[in-house]
Amino acid sequence: MELSPIGLVHSSIRSRSDMPLQGVSAEVEIFPGYVAGLEGIEDNSHLILICWLHRADRSVLKAVARKISDDLPEKGVFSLRSPARPNPLSISVVRLFGVREGRYLLLEHLDLIDGTPVIDIKPYQPGWDCVFSAAGHDRTEKIRRMEPRDYRSSLIREAVNYHGDVCRGVAIGVRITEAATRILDCDLRHPGVVVAPGADPCILDALIGITGATPGNQRLRCSEGRRYAVSSSEKEVVFRLLAAPQSVDDIFAAGETSLFECAVHNRPQPK
Repeated sequence: MELSPIGLVHSSIRSRSDMPLQGVSAEVEIFPGYVAGLEGIEDNSHLILICWLHRADRSVLKAVARKISDDLPEKGVFSLRSPARPNPLSISVVRLFGVREGRYLLLEHLDLIDGTPVIDIKPYQPGWDCVFSAAGHDRTEKIRRMEPRDYRSSLIREAVNYHGDVCRGVAIGVRITEAATRILDCDLRHPGVVVAPGADPCILDALIGITGATPGNQRLRCSEGRRYAVSSSEKEVVFRLLAAPQSVDDIFAAGETSLFECAVHNRPQPK
């Protein structure tokens, strides 16, 4: 089995320990002999980047998600996205912003250190590559241990992956889900979490993208106007929107009480 790198990552991050959870903007240099393979690549907004993690420990079969916390339980590397694994290939979905000088790809959300060899590039195709109904493990414990800024970044990414960009409605949706996660103390993708959104379509997109709730899985219910509700088996959190700032940055900087009124109701439990 022979692999020949087609390019290299150029990043401001030179150590895995310095890499932000959501990655950074960076470039991929494609070697001159492979430039012809880039023809048509700018037709795609997102790419699948396959790289070789050249500094990874290849002897590891169990690891901990240390980017979140050292206290999380150890798992097999095939159930984690850890760089340490027998064959340290990375698969990253990245956003393509442009091509410089015909062979430098300008990318966002790249979590690869400077000098990482690039093995292959494929176009990301939503109809095939996106499994929106996919289920994973309950992330509640992981979320509890995340830094607030990292959790917000993950919510923004989930919302934007569904909606397309960070608009005012998406920012409000992220703030709603931040508060709901804290109050309900659970992963909002849990199958027992139900969402009742109001009238704003951008907030609705954000809530669907973050929670995975849809009419078909019976987790998306009807609401109206400026009322938004998120509920678990034990509690319901009702948000009534106030006059939020027009700027996305101001929405993220504002206190919750200036964005919405919040009421918590205990749900009756079966006897």
